Amino acid sequence: MLAGIEFATGLLGLFLAFPLFAMTRRRPANGWLGLFILSISLLSLAFLVYGRLPQLFGLFDWPLAGVGAFFYCYVRSVTGLGNSRRQLVHFLPLALLVSALVLGRFQLSGTELLGWLLAKSGALFSSLLLGFQLLAAGYAVAALYRLSQYRKRLRERYSSVERRQLHWLSWLSVSFIGLLILWFPANLLGGFWGLPLILGRLITLYFVGWFGLRQSAVFLAPIAPPSEPVAPAGEPSSGDADAAAHKYARSGMTEAASCLIGERLARWAAQERGYLDPEIKLSDLAGCIGTSPQLVSQYLNDVLGLSFFDYINALRVAEIQKMMRDRANDTRTLLDLAFDAGFSSKSTFNTSFKKISGLAPSIWRSRHGRTSVPIG
Repeated sequence: MLAGIEFATGLLGLFLAFPLFAMTRRRPANGWLGLFILSISLLSLAFLVYGRLPQLFGLFDWPLAGVGAFFYCYVRSVTGLGNSRRQLVHFLPLALLVSALVLGRFQLSGTELLGWLLAKSGALFSSLLLGFQLLAAGYAVAALYRLSQYRKRLRERYSSVERRQLHWLSWLSVSFIGLLILWFPANLLGGFWGLPLILGRLITLYFVGWFGLRQSAVFLAPIAPPSEPVAPAGEPSSGDADAAAHKYARSGMTEAASCLIGERLARWAAQERGYLDPEIKLSDLAGCIGTSPQLVSQYLNDVLGLSFFDYINALRVAEIQKMMRDRANDTRTLLDLAFDAGFSSKSTFNTSFKKISGLAPSIWRSRHGRTSVPIG
């Protein structure tokens, strides 16, 4: 039974990996995901194949040193960091293992090499296996760190982040670490430990197939000032104020630039009310007020102490509170008001409202929603 599940896991991995390789040109992240899946597939088949064909020893073992790096590079790619030549250093252990396996196969047959490792170097084999598992776990932890950084960058650029947060990838990282923990006792002790490892691999491949094949890479460009600042809509493109804004956009933040950005943000929030757009981005706001995303982000962080995400959602909460005080909205649901104010997620609405007001939306409405606005 276990052999059948392990064989099915290996075949499933092969079935998922090769279509991903075929789509690599269109979506480079797919190549790294394909290598990760192929690694799990080959490792699932390794002992099953060696038990029947020991002469093939060495052909299924190279993923030991690369599975963690493949996963880490996939996370970098799908979060917009990309993988340059500098990332080649992550594959040095893989190159060393492949070289050792090739050298061993030149001197001994697969059967002889496997027998030598198990009979005379069992401790070395176990140590190498543990080392590669710890290396892969380290890459899984590094992937979690990259994902946390990515979510911080999201809040600097987007007002709605729910569909971009890649929580499934964090769970996959944790699952990967769990597989590595099970891997060592399964290989060292065998018996009962083989079942959860095999089932864990099968579930992981199914999980990756369900989410990974549908995931597009996210591009988060560095926040940098444009070469030619854009004049704000509704204002002249010349004059002292605009010339100053252009200068500040090129040369960096000054006290005068900070004041000008604050004035334009207040006017934008009061008149244009662009925060009602559920897909408003930092670059959109910067274009509206005639400066660079870098300066807007710097102003929000340094002067207001807010990320772009928190700034926009604070304006939306204020808009909802204003609507709650209007008796014409008494029969409307909180979710209707939230969507009208620009929120695209119930969870974000509830979290932001409570963070800003200190109360849940329903409680705030019951206490303040029927307070009439003074006349005059």
